[in-house]
Amino acid sequence: MFARGNKLKISHDQKWFILVSVAMGTIMVPINSSIVNVALPTITSFFAISVSTSQWVINSYLIILLGLVLTFGKLGDLWGNGRLYMYGLLFFIISPVLCSIAPSIYFLILFRTIQGFAAAMMISVSLGIVKNAFPFQERGKALGIYALAIAAGLALGPAIGGLVQVLWGWRAIFIVNVPIGILSLISCYNFLEIGERKNVKFDFKGVILQFSGILLIVYALNNIEIPNMIFRSFIGLLGAILLILFLWNEQWVKNPLINLKLFKNKTFTAFNISLFINYLCMYMILFIMPFYLKMVLHLNDGTVGLILTVSPIFMMIIAPLSGYVSDKIGSRPLALTGSLICFGAFFTMTQLNMFSSTYDVIWRLGLLGIGSAIFQSPNNRAIMNFSSKKDLGSISSIVVTMRNLGMVFGVTMASFLLSTTISLTKLDKNVLFNLAAYDFTKGMHLVMIFGAVLSLIISVLSVVGMPNRITRTKKIAKKVKKRTFLAIKE
Repeated sequence: MFARGNKLKISHDQKWFILVSVAMGTIMVPINSSIVNVALPTITSFFAISVSTSQWVINSYLIILLGLVLTFGKLGDLWGNGRLYMYGLLFFIISPVLCSIAPSIYFLILFRTIQGFAAAMMISVSLGIVKNAFPFQERGKALGIYALAIAAGLALGPAIGGLVQVLWGWRAIFIVNVPIGILSLISCYNFLEIGERKNVKFDFKGVILQFSGILLIVYALNNIEIPNMIFRSFIGLLGAILLILFLWNEQWVKNPLINLKLFKNKTFTAFNISLFINYLCMYMILFIMPFYLKMVLHLNDGTVGLILTVSPIFMMIIAPLSGYVSDKIGSRPLALTGSLICFGAFFTMTQLNMFSSTYDVIWRLGLLGIGSAIFQSPNNRAIMNFSSKKDLGSISSIVVTMRNLGMVFGVTMASFLLSTTISLTKLDKNVLFNLAAYDFTKGMHLVMIFGAVLSLIISVLSVVGMPNRITRTKKIAKKVKKRTFLAIKE
């Protein structure tokens, strides 16, 4: 299956078909990361289980997605990025059907694990496929459109989940993406370059160490409310040790999952740290804002859902434009501008209080979405410019890993900062009044201040990490001239 020959050259029209095909499939991953949140209370009641058990419907998907991205990124380089993406897409079409007919919560968690497995296969190599399809001068525009798909998935997930659940029940939310997946698979089969297999020894030791380390650290972070601090610290420390062993293994193994030499380049390292911090900031907001809107401002679920789509909608609009402009002027000025706008958004959010209006919240979230969109597309473009054809999947998977780690740490840091002013058990209530609402806003202000500081750090990294555009352009022109000479000589 998927054994067609490689295409030697990607035509002008074909590159856009590749982008649309991959974007259609990729949009399902962020949708499925958020769509289940809406139905979780109903699933908990349907199976008569505890909230801690039902949370694994979400956690199983995210942990597998995060833990296997690097593995599949390397596998894509060895087995063919297009081939791996289409196998992942096939499993992603089948797994939600299984979720929709799950007879028990344990089968549902198992099928969500399979879905996370498929999502990791797709998302790990998708950026590399898009990058490879476009020439250097159009890469920012293409990655901006790709970012639009991610933002659209984040925006549409909760809205689609709520509507479908009302109309057809919670089981239907899992299969809403199946038609899109089928269209994407047909299109990918016709347009994607499959890639050649390479018979080399795979780093299975690295896979085990990396996955186990991430699993333990994510478990410790997601259970920060557990009172037994010694046990939680032990789990987190064990996970950190396993990741250190993984990094040591990668230095000596012949075909490592991740090329650590890339991080000796300060530019590449700065790009990735900036991406991690940006997603950490975004997910602090996505975690804390629903509680503020519902419990402090006393808004209904429908209004809360609409307000939370403001940032992703602005990202959908701005990201392609930002990517296009980065092709013209380079990544540095846009990344710096975006990070400073994010700083301004977080700073103004410290003015939100118990008496703020929905308008006060909306324009601040819109400003944050604009800043993130201006930052992310040029940043992704700059990282992917470090990749060659042989390591497209690996570098693409590094981007996804940084993004997902930012999500996990964002929720953890927001929970920790909030817990310094109010007990998290009070969030089990439907609404907060008086002193409890005031305490919540104090904790929320700490989160916003932390986000503003992190945004300033990103702005520094944007200046320090990014090389001069003229220097980079000369290097690229030199490479193109050399390849042209070799082609003529052949």
